[in-house]
Amino acid sequence: MMKLIDFICAIIVRVLNIVFHYIPIGFTLWLGRRLGVIAYFVNTDRRIIGYSNLRAAFCEKKTPRELRCLLKAVYMNLSQTFFEILSLTKLSKKYIDKYIEVVNFEERQWLNNYPKGIILLTAHFGNWELSAAVSAIKGFPLVVLAREQSMKRMNELLNRIRESNGLQIVRKGITTKLIVKALHQGKIIGMVGDQNAGKTGVFINFMGRPASTAPGSARIAAKTGAYILPAFIVRQKGPYHRVTLEEPMKIEKTEDITPYLVRYNKLLENYVREHPEQWLWLHKRWKATPLRKVTVLNDGKAGHLNQSLALCKLLKKYREDSGYAPQDTEVEVVDIKFKSRLRKSLLDIFSLFSGNWCQGCMKCLKFCLREESYNTLFRRYSDINVSCGSGVTAVNRFFSIENNSKSACIMKPSVLGLGKFDMVVLPQHDGVSAKEGKRIVTDVVPNLIDEKYMKDSAASILAAAGVEKGRRIGVLLGGNNSSFTLTVRAAEELLDKVLRAAENLDAEILFTTSRRTPPDVERFIKDRLRQEKRCRLLVIANENNTPHTVAGIMGLSGVIIVSCDSVSMISEAV
Repeated sequence: MMKLIDFICAIIVRVLNIVFHYIPIGFTLWLGRRLGVIAYFVNTDRRIIGYSNLRAAFCEKKTPRELRCLLKAVYMNLSQTFFEILSLTKLSKKYIDKYIEVVNFEERQWLNNYPKGIILLTAHFGNWELSAAVSAIKGFPLVVLAREQSMKRMNELLNRIRESNGLQIVRKGITTKLIVKALHQGKIIGMVGDQNAGKTGVFINFMGRPASTAPGSARIAAKTGAYILPAFIVRQKGPYHRVTLEEPMKIEKTEDITPYLVRYNKLLENYVREHPEQWLWLHKRWKATPLRKVTVLNDGKAGHLNQSLALCKLLKKYREDSGYAPQDTEVEVVDIKFKSRLRKSLLDIFSLFSGNWCQGCMKCLKFCLREESYNTLFRRYSDINVSCGSGVTAVNRFFSIENNSKSACIMKPSVLGLGKFDMVVLPQHDGVSAKEGKRIVTDVVPNLIDEKYMKDSAASILAAAGVEKGRRIGVLLGGNNSSFTLTVRAAEELLDKVLRAAENLDAEILFTTSRRTPPDVERFIKDRLRQEKRCRLLVIANENNTPHTVAGIMGLSGVIIVSCDSVSMISEAV
């Protein structure tokens, strides 16, 4: 089947080559732009990758609509490039003189006779194929390394079209030995240096993120004494192009190659920022990057935020155990606020119909979120999104689609099924029995409490409250929920027993309520404990929710008493 497809494609390419050879180049490019628009709508998988790459680079300055228009221009430029490749047989010195300006040609001409060879280093930018043909016709014949493609007939036909202008295409047996031999013969090797080089590459900052850069060209240049000549072609308008030959780079054998890779990436970045529509955004340039940006979607509930941050802490530890540096995981909290409860409910309904077609739109989020929340969210790119509770699961869903990023949700999502998220952390008390999605079921909920956190929090409480050394009983009092009501009578029974235990043990009492504690219970607690000498710390959360109170009480106390209403507090105590 593949051979048949290859045969048909080769015939189509040959027919187009003959047709484009005779029709005006302006009309050819017009057709290319039209095909580019069609490709934009049809090529879904690559469009998703391209959009997320553009978002990572330009989200601080461009809206989703602007990014979508820019991506469409990328497809149009690529399609024009392909049609120009099919028209390479019409290239001549006259054509080049009319349509193509070569900057710094005279200044760099001495390199043509350099005995140790030249590595002409370009990128998948503009019409890089055209720049190679221009070089050959201008008297800089290139040796171009071409990888074998699956469709051999069509690939061979394209190579013959390239060779029609004096290029030498090396099809098989591409090795360092072959490149070194060609350079020793004083030849010019054409290479591209902007593809993902995997974990073996050198990580250089490119467009705001570390990108794995292939070191091969720099290492070969250092080994052979060849010059590296960076060259980039920019489409000015239609068939008009400008090729710029940048300053040559000479690397000594003993030199570190990293500064030269940085220089190349910076040159390319300048071109990409000036003409973003002309770079190949559709490939996974940052696939191997160690950096992961994590966005925590905060619904305003302190307990939910702590659980989300606890999950981020576990993720960060997992990555560090896998060999990544602490700075390779960036965590940022974004406060999510809705315009109204009605719009929050509407967003939950909209999310039921969400999919990849939502990428680049996000009108639902703009309609439902307050302006400051929407702007903060969309000026940030994210690799992983974390949320807790049902309140912001719809935001998590839409924002993950927008960034083509991973999504993690703690607790049962609202109306969305578990399968809409890459990972769902479900505490046992949620009682979810359906076996769908990527679930992690826990006995307790994630929290930030560990030995160091308790120790640091205890130190701050000791300093602030003047708690003395000795035995202490810590009390964490919650409040009402759907299955429990905290009454004054229950609080009174609790206090009687706590005070009696403190008397028998000669212990101090450290006491905190929560934001869900009923007002009448708060008043009773204050009246009862305000004059109690054994109560060294009393925090009423609704009046003064002192940071690190719960962790500090745990770090100082030998016994912890926790009310049964809050799985979060119970989990922290455990």
